Amino acid sequence: MFRFVFVLICLGVGFVASVPTPDKRIVGGIPAESEDAPWMVSMRNSFNIHFCGATLLSSRFVLTAATCMQGRLSSTTMAVVGSRFLNTVAAPYYGLQTINHPQFNQNTLEFNVALFQTIQNVIFTSIVQPIQLNPTFISQGSRARMFGWGAIENGGGNSNALNFVNLNVIDNDNCRDILGAEGMRVAASSMCTLNREGQGLCTNDAGGALVLDNLAIGVASWKIPCATGRPDVFVRISAIRDWIVSII
Repeated sequence: MFRFVFVLICLGVGFVASVPTPDKRIVGGIPAESEDAPWMVSMRNSFNIHFCGATLLSSRFVLTAATCMQGRLSSTTMAVVGSRFLNTVAAPYYGLQTINHPQFNQNTLEFNVALFQTIQNVIFTSIVQPIQLNPTFISQGSRARMFGWGAIENGGGNSNALNFVNLNVIDNDNCRDILGAEGMRVAASSMCTLNREGQGLCTNDAGGALVLDNLAIGVASWKIPCATGRPDVFVRISAIRDWIVSII
C-alpha cells in the first residue's frame, strides 16, 4: 500500500523519474531506448537549456540547422552528447566556429544547415558515435525515423527524454500541394515527410537528423507547428553531402 501511495504522490507533484515517461515526446512519438541514437546531440545555450537537435558527424563536427545558430556565439554554445535525458550529466563540448551552408537562404530556408565545430575532440564511447551520411536521393514511400527532445505540443516545453517518431517520405510535388502557399519554400534540396495528424516535429526538434537504415538522410528544417497533419520539411543530405565532406 505504501508503495502505491508513493507512486500517486510522485505523479501528482510532477516527479521527474529516471526513465522516459509516455507523455514526454516528439508529438505522437515514443521514448528512445539506450544506444538507439548514439549520434544524437543536444544543442544548448550557456544556461544549459536545450534549443535544437543536432547530429554527430566526426570527433570535431556536428550538423544542425542554420536557423538554430542564428544570433548565437559558438563559444557560448554547447553540443551535449551521451545522454537520453536532458536533466542528467552528459559531456558538453563548446564551439570553435559555426559554418553555414553557402547557399543558405534565410527567407525560404533552403539549405538550412550549419556545421558546428567543437573546440575539443568528442570522445567516442558505446553511446557516443558519429553517423554516416546517405549519398543517394531518397524517394517517396521510404519510412524513416526522427529523434528529438522537442515539445509534445505547440507552445509546450522540451521533453526531458529523447523520443522518436517514424515518418513517411513523400514526393516534393505532393508536399507543395498540401502546404499550399508555404509550398513555394520546398526546393529541390528539400525532403518532406507526412504522417497522420498528431505525429510529427515540434518546437526545438529542428536540426536533428532524419535517419533511414542507420544513415542520415535529412536535417529537420521547418514545420507548420505542430503535427497538424501537414508535412515536415527537411534538407536532403544527398544535396549537401559533398559540402559537408569537403569540410569535415
